[in-house]
Amino acid sequence: MTCHPPRTIVISRPYLLLLLCLLLSPALYSQSSPVPSEPGAPGSDALPFLADLFSRYEHATTYRFEYSQERQFTGEFMSSWTQTFVISNVGPANQYRFERRGNLGAAVQVSDGKTEWIYSPRLNQYMQQPTPSAGPTQIHTQASMGLQFLRDGQYSLKSIARFRDLIRTAKFAPDQDLQMNGKTIPCTIITAQGVPPDSHDRITTSFTFWVDKQSRLIRKYTSRDDGELVPTDPGALYFSETERLYSIAELNPSSFPDGTFAFTPPATAFLVKQFEDKQTLYRSEFVGKSLPSVTLKAPDGREISLQSFLGKPLLLDFWATWCGPCRESLPNLEKLYQETKEKGLVFLSLDEDEQPQKATDFWTQHKEPWHNYHIDRQNAGKFPSHGIPYFVLVDSSGNVSFSRDGMDENDLRAALDSLTSSTIHAPSSTP
Repeated sequence: MTCHPPRTIVISRPYLLLLLCLLLSPALYSQSSPVPSEPGAPGSDALPFLADLFSRYEHATTYRFEYSQERQFTGEFMSSWTQTFVISNVGPANQYRFERRGNLGAAVQVSDGKTEWIYSPRLNQYMQQPTPSAGPTQIHTQASMGLQFLRDGQYSLKSIARFRDLIRTAKFAPDQDLQMNGKTIPCTIITAQGVPPDSHDRITTSFTFWVDKQSRLIRKYTSRDDGELVPTDPGALYFSETERLYSIAELNPSSFPDGTFAFTPPATAFLVKQFEDKQTLYRSEFVGKSLPSVTLKAPDGREISLQSFLGKPLLLDFWATWCGPCRESLPNLEKLYQETKEKGLVFLSLDEDEQPQKATDFWTQHKEPWHNYHIDRQNAGKFPSHGIPYFVLVDSSGNVSFSRDGMDENDLRAALDSLTSSTIHAPSSTP
């Protein structure tokens, strides 16, 4: 291989002017910054239009969103509904403001670029720390669901951009006017079909988008999944529907309202290093106390005292048919039941359904090998405030040895192992 010295290329002035003209020509420039696609006639392909739209969201560096959202999840034995209001503002220089409030809790996260505040109204506590260079702190605490759901605001931009990977076909529909805050917003309507991530052919997904004709941004969308949405319940059909309505939608805004990235904690709020959930504390303080006097209702309508089970170690599983995590915990619970039934541990599931017959029908259909009883609000209130699933382990003398919500199989096994062999009796008949 031989090397040659570099050659000097000389460009005469006429050719240089020609080269500059080519570089600055509108045709060449339009290839790097394409003009957004125009809406098509009803029934025509809308995929190119959506691709341009989602690309704008993907490449935005700052944004300002305020939206309300309703979500419904419904099936034969369960139904849940949530409503949320979210503020999601991201400015330059690591400034941001995320707020969330709804029936699952509330929280605020603000950064002025130097200091970050995270506030939980439910706990009346806040954290204050230097703003992370990598961006907003990710909340993983179990202390408050409102804090956990701050990610709704953190990912509000990405949640729109990701539609590009879900949608397979899209068509324009007739234009509609959207009424919002006393104003009429002319919108381009697009209906689409897609595939949710890691799904199978027994789930269908559909979308409808209302795109503001003036700003070319989404002001409303609905999405719906139908089919076998619960992996632990194959063959059962559910639907999940989401509706999101944007009162404010701006990409790369020229400015933000005064005070957007400022925060003053309430005078009564406590500054903490870590959020402390009083309910978790109360549940842990329940350990060592005697089992409260509780009346349960059997599927046939008979009333049964929980105290009638004393003398045997008990594992109480509080659940409801509308609780997805409760249903998902059943295979692990059945495995524990099979492993411990010969040692005398008694499993009791206590449903908190408003309509006890729903739980009875569910239990009959799924043929779980232990008993389920209904516990009403008054009797459930004798236990510490809890989410579900909630597990209470009671030793044979009637004292609580474990009290925790959420299914953590390792923790539950450790609690079971902590019972001495003298606590475990041969099985007795249940009332």
